[in-house]
Amino acid sequence: MELQGIAVTHDHTSLKSVLAAAGAACALLCAASGAQAQARPQIKYQPAATAPAVPDGLKVFCAKTPDDLNGSKTCPVIYYGGFATWIYSFIDNRFSFAVVSYDAKGNVVQNLTRDGARYVFDVTSSDAGQTVILHGQANRHVELRWSELPQPPVAAAQP
Repeated sequence: MELQGIAVTHDHTSLKSVLAAAGAACALLCAASGAQAQARPQIKYQPAATAPAVPDGLKVFCAKTPDDLNGSKTCPVIYYGGFATWIYSFIDNRFSFAVVSYDAKGNVVQNLTRDGARYVFDVTSSDAGQTVILHGQANRHVELRWSELPQPPVAAAQP
């Protein structure tokens, strides 16, 4: 049989080898693109009352807008690599965020302080800069690199 100038044989062993190689290549590419898709932080709004145990000296306070400090019933939470990161304010009202990450069991795995803003109302993520931007009162904001968040476990290579 000939298909557009290419000889096609009925050698099932060769065909199986070609299909197996194509399947393996697809599996690698699909896994790689899946890993990239999962490596992007996701921002979800959660009820403020569902925040995990808040470390001493911090409080859950999320604003509705940059200028409305009545408080929101929901807070932006960053989900990345199996961790949930909440943005808290300090009890003494300083212009700083406490960026606290929790594992699936609610244990604190990281607690960072970032100066420059307080009272979070929104979080955005930039693929180009690989940053999350924490938006606070009076349109002040703080940037945090994705690499500063707890990292997802590295998958072991398959032989």
